[in-house]
Amino acid sequence: MPKPNQPTARLISQTVTCRVVNIQTGQLAVRFSPNGKSKAGLNNGNSVTLLREGSAPWAYVRVMNGPNRAVNGLEGWVNSDYLSCGETSENPQVSCDVVNIQSGQLAVRFSPNGRSKAGLNNGNTVRWIKDGSAPWVYVRVINGPNRQVNGIEGWVNSNYLSCYD
Repeated sequence: MPKPNQPTARLISQTVTCRVVNIQTGQLAVRFSPNGKSKAGLNNGNSVTLLREGSAPWAYVRVMNGPNRAVNGLEGWVNSDYLSCGETSENPQVSCDVVNIQSGQLAVRFSPNGRSKAGLNNGNTVRWIKDGSAPWVYVRVINGPNRQVNGIEGWVNSNYLSCYD
């Protein structure tokens, strides 16, 4: 039985490796508990192994490697909105085309409904990485008319995506 104020966590049955992404200022806090006191910070590019999932957006991880190697091996809770995780057999790779943009561009955002980091045109192709609260999904830009955004990851409104396996 979980202790009071401890999240119910689901253990991960496969090894899932993730990397820290989209940190704009400071570092991603590795915490003693979800939203608790920070014990260390991670930079963009640090890689972690996902050990268990807690209540959204919290995930319990082990730091593997990256720019600040002093934290390698450390375990703790992080905000999973700043993780880009490798696909597993349970999460097939789904590609989507941007469609139905009538004017302007589809914003690729730092967080759901947050500040825009790039814009996509009809015809851009993205890889669906993870679900958020509808209609938001986290994607990686694969290719399309505005190639300077290839490789960028962020949140987009899924109402403007046509997806296929």
